[in-house]
Amino acid sequence: MIAFLQSCGERRLAFRPQDLDVRPQDSKTGLASLRAKLEIQRSMSIATQRPTVAEIDLGALRSNFRALRAVAAHGELMVVVKADAYGHGAVTVARTLLGEGCRHFGVATLDEARELREAGVRTRVYLQAGFFAEQVAQIVALDLTPFVFDASMIGLLDGAAASAGRKDFPIHIKIDSGATRLGVMPADIPDVISAVRNASSVRLEGVCTLLANAGDPKSPITDAQLRVFNDAIGTLNAAGMKPSVIHVANSAALVLRRDSHFNLARPGLAIYGLPPVTAVRERVELQPVMTFKTRLMQIKRAPAGSGVGYGHTFVAPRDSLIGVLPVGYADGYRRGLQHGGEVIVRGARAPVVGAVSMDLTTIDVTDIAGASVGDEVILWGEAGGEVISVNDVARLAQTISYEMLCTVGKRVPRVIRS
Repeated sequence: MIAFLQSCGERRLAFRPQDLDVRPQDSKTGLASLRAKLEIQRSMSIATQRPTVAEIDLGALRSNFRALRAVAAHGELMVVVKADAYGHGAVTVARTLLGEGCRHFGVATLDEARELREAGVRTRVYLQAGFFAEQVAQIVALDLTPFVFDASMIGLLDGAAASAGRKDFPIHIKIDSGATRLGVMPADIPDVISAVRNASSVRLEGVCTLLANAGDPKSPITDAQLRVFNDAIGTLNAAGMKPSVIHVANSAALVLRRDSHFNLARPGLAIYGLPPVTAVRERVELQPVMTFKTRLMQIKRAPAGSGVGYGHTFVAPRDSLIGVLPVGYADGYRRGLQHGGEVIVRGARAPVVGAVSMDLTTIDVTDIAGASVGDEVILWGEAGGEVISVNDVARLAQTISYEMLCTVGKRVPRVIRS
């Protein structure tokens, strides 16, 4: 029946009273059949698109942008929309924040940048996560601002810019100040200076770095990195480069380290309403943008001693009502959540029981009064005064909230709430 419902696309199915086929003389049997068929009727009234969705609250997104912009000493934010805006939908996020005056967006890959350009985003788009030599022409064609991590890339970009007729193509130099990832080592800055001087079609507009431990406001690692970074700026200034755009702060540093602000910041997770560390939540009010939800697909009685799911990793200790949800690890609901995970049904918490499989998850709704097929189930988010934070879910799954958000799969529709 469910497969049939899903095959019907966006249509709703008509349900006729005569389809119940309950005869008056069937008394108890007829009443039981009637109840069962009424449940099917109720499930048929649900739109036949997939019931597992990620609801995106654009009001919360706007609120978070305003709150973080107010914190920034300079008021300028480069909103990070890589990984499909952490699973929220890069085009939707960019278009929404353009309306709030955002002029800078950061992506990781050329494909992510191309998606924004094809959607009509014409403001600054920064390529943050590196590139290969054969991609420089595409970078220029898409009018991206690349984070240059090796001096050898400057000449290649200069050639691509010249071929495209560009005379003032901006680049940003990424300094490795101590994270030991992509970036120009301080000892190699003279090579950068030389390459820029030899270029005719690119200009060094900006300089940036990655902080490895910004979540700790008193971290000596951050102190050391900022010293290295400031020395690098001094070297560039002394050579006459004088970058006009300087950016270091991620979400945590934006809120916790004012000495990292310079004149542009790069918030990611906080834009989507999640504090990367507790100290951020204590200093700025953020609203989660994504609610991950589904609906009860089936409820079945499980006598005490019944095993549930693969491997019978849960055995009912009492006569129980087991709810089946059409969501699994292929959707981004992690397998590890079978151990201590909870969801919200009718404003109350229900435990995840049994193994989370690829497409289905089981929960115990024995103590949820009136639980019925079709009921909304919150995987993370808020309902009825109960809140399950994606940060809490991530801890149970032994990962981080970034990963939880980014792995909410493509087969999960994004539903926009403005």
